[in-house]
Amino acid sequence: MNHKLAIICVDDEPSILRSIQTELENALGPDCIIELAQDGEEALEVIEELTADEHRVAVVIADYIMPGLKGDDLLIKIHAQNPRIFKIMLTGQANPDAVGNVVNAANLYRYITKPWNKEDLITTVQEALYSFNHDLKLEEKNTVLTELNQYLEQKVAARTAALRRANRKLKTLNGELSRSNEALEQFAFTIAHDLRQPLQSIIGFAKLLRVQFGDRLEPPAVVYVDKIIAGSDRLQQMIEGLLAYAQVGIESHRISVTDCNIVMREVLANLQFTIQNSQAQVTVEPLPTLAVNTTQVLQLFQNLISNALKFARPNVHPDVQIWAEAQEQVWQFGVRDNGQGIPPQECDRIFQLFHRVQTEIAAPGSGIGLATCQKIVECYGGKIWAESQLGAGTTIYFTLPHQPNSSHCPPT
Repeated sequence: MNHKLAIICVDDEPSILRSIQTELENALGPDCIIELAQDGEEALEVIEELTADEHRVAVVIADYIMPGLKGDDLLIKIHAQNPRIFKIMLTGQANPDAVGNVVNAANLYRYITKPWNKEDLITTVQEALYSFNHDLKLEEKNTVLTELNQYLEQKVAARTAALRRANRKLKTLNGELSRSNEALEQFAFTIAHDLRQPLQSIIGFAKLLRVQFGDRLEPPAVVYVDKIIAGSDRLQQMIEGLLAYAQVGIESHRISVTDCNIVMREVLANLQFTIQNSQAQVTVEPLPTLAVNTTQVLQLFQNLISNALKFARPNVHPDVQIWAEAQEQVWQFGVRDNGQGIPPQECDRIFQLFHRVQTEIAAPGSGIGLATCQKIVECYGGKIWAESQLGAGTTIYFTLPHQPNSSHCPPT
């Protein structure tokens, strides 16, 4: 919509109206509509008609002494209907009280005396039109901004509601997942625990058969008994691994201040036979003291060092290095070996439960040890990853926080 602005001139003398009209038309050109009215009532009707035609009345120039509705009362009434219109009083007979009244009650823009100065009148009207346009554009911008704010508020409200619903759903799913994981851990723990006794009986009877009746058994039977014992031993290792894996979720809440140097000395004592037998060199740099579960950290280091010793290269004495570096909110640990190494594409898979890397040299293992390490580290909100190349050894990195993270393993 691009309707012209309208100016209404109100005076009971036609010659004055024509004079004002001519001066304004010559100065303003065709950009404005100039309407004339000889009294106040007619002026109000003209305003009503222009408004109905969607024209904007910008300026009203009114005489003071007119039949019927006087100029000050007219401008006050116009102001009450549309305060945006600029009001100009053009008269030679108004008293100061009347002018003051219209200034206060109608927000009079300008008072011009008759006879008027042509340039003064034109400048006053032009300034009023400029101000009206400026106010109009400002109002339109405010309207757009208001609508935009309402739209954004609606969007924000909708997204906030959606986010709350998603958070509630996520909280529910997390609760279900947590209960499911706890049930699975308990199930694995129970099953593994219940399998130990019958498996020990199988191993015991098989070994008893081998010892007491070995000289009476045919060679194939001896082979079969040995396979039963070897298979049962592997199954026992897997059960022990599953018990350790399930125990992580059960033991994770028992936190204490733990000196990792003391834990490492115990780990090396546990692995002393393997270290001596493989002529390994194990170098340990000073380690930090953390708020963790001591048993879990011992299991974490023992699994990683055992792997480093287990996957040594033929005719190469294992060299294992352990260190820790302080970072912003965590300690980053490293366990590096000079062993066989693994293909780079396997570095992410080795932490999957029961995953075993296929190597040229067969090595014992259940595929549970590194999965248990990952579960321990993640219990504290840490991360674990591997960097390796075939024939160049492997480095396992993991992080543990300076302070325990209550959202992962709150102390009891």
